[in-house]
Amino acid sequence: MKHITTTIVLLLVTVFCYGQKEHLEPARDFKQYEGILKEYYENVFPLLYKGFTDKPYARYTSIPSFSKEHAFSVELIENKYYIISNSLSENYWYAQKRDKVKTETQQTEIGETLYLEIGELFQLLAEQIKKPENDLMGCDGVTYYFSITDNSGEVKTGETWSPNDNSLLDRLVKICDKLYSLKNGDSIIQNELISEIEKLIIDLKK
Repeated sequence: MKHITTTIVLLLVTVFCYGQKEHLEPARDFKQYEGILKEYYENVFPLLYKGFTDKPYARYTSIPSFSKEHAFSVELIENKYYIISNSLSENYWYAQKRDKVKTETQQTEIGETLYLEIGELFQLLAEQIKKPENDLMGCDGVTYYFSITDNSGEVKTGETWSPNDNSLLDRLVKICDKLYSLKNGDSIIQNELISEIEKLIIDLKK
């Protein structure tokens, strides 16, 4: 019964999306939550962001209902550009022993052009964040978060839930999943990602 109850609660906090949304919505304030949800978010994000800067240049987070949570941060370290990708050892929500959940980290060096393109994309996403017209609740899926630090030093985070296939936000998620999985030495894939990001930026500006 406890398992069923906690599953229902998690599903009910997922935002339900109608139609093709082509922009992010403001991320919810998890500090206002109580009980098991408050405990979950207060613990899962520190694990996911282990080793990340507090002032993200570009940070992506994937919170699925059932599979492992993961995130990446694009970082400038000693004049070199990196994607730091973190994944939890198991889904934190369903972990039997949450204190045993570990952060698994991979660091991948990228070129300056890709670094700048990612920055431009995330800045554009932040500029286009819009409040939802409704706040309906829906079924399970994946919630995605995108964070940047603006010129005033404020961290801005937008979110979207399981975007529709082939929508702009679906393309965004696919690009970010490729960035998350990028390996050192994948120069061809880096060039392909640059091209995909450039095309998405153009379409987002339309």
